[in-house]
Amino acid sequence: MSHSPIKCVQGAPIFKGLDDAAISELANISVHQQLFKKGSVLYDPTSQLDRMMIVDSGQVKVYQLNENGKEKVLYMLRGGAIDSEAALFANRKHFNYAEAVVDTRICSIGRDDFQALLRREPDVAFNLLNILGDRLTELESVSALTGNLTAKNRVLAYLQQIGQEKQTAEFDLPVKKKELASFLGITPETLSRQLHQLVADGLLAIAGKRVTLL
Repeated sequence: MSHSPIKCVQGAPIFKGLDDAAISELANISVHQQLFKKGSVLYDPTSQLDRMMIVDSGQVKVYQLNENGKEKVLYMLRGGAIDSEAALFANRKHFNYAEAVVDTRICSIGRDDFQALLRREPDVAFNLLNILGDRLTELESVSALTGNLTAKNRVLAYLQQIGQEKQTAEFDLPVKKKELASFLGITPETLSRQLHQLVADGLLAIAGKRVTLL
């Protein structure tokens, strides 16, 4: 299927509600479909923060490394998601790492081009505020999951949250178990044990990557 710059831009929540002329302009000033192979690093803490990214297809994990080099996944990005929103306003380097979990295609827009558009399309600013609020809520939710709950309840709370987002009790795990364990602040072995325990408790059914909340 051929890439549509218009649809790529329209798919980003930050640009929701813009008229066709503004979307067309954004498509023209954006860089489209840069390919990052699985395992490629999109940015790291030495990279300059100067472009907002839109995930056109694929999956990206954003993470930090502690002093021992252990990875802590902060959040995952899928098709339509945006990242590096701060690039649109701040002149600094990245704080985190971003890595393509699978072959991923990225569209992006630079700070100067975006700020010029912002002066003409103030609705974009309101959309951006909503997205930043959602990101903050997501990070606060992660803090709650990895802070006060037991390992089993962290896993269950995460799966229930995914079910609510997808509005279904049956879904595929959206990330690999290794990334999910890192996201929840537990080891992969602990994740496997807790999933088995939740099945034994009659709260879940699992078939491969398929999860059913009971």
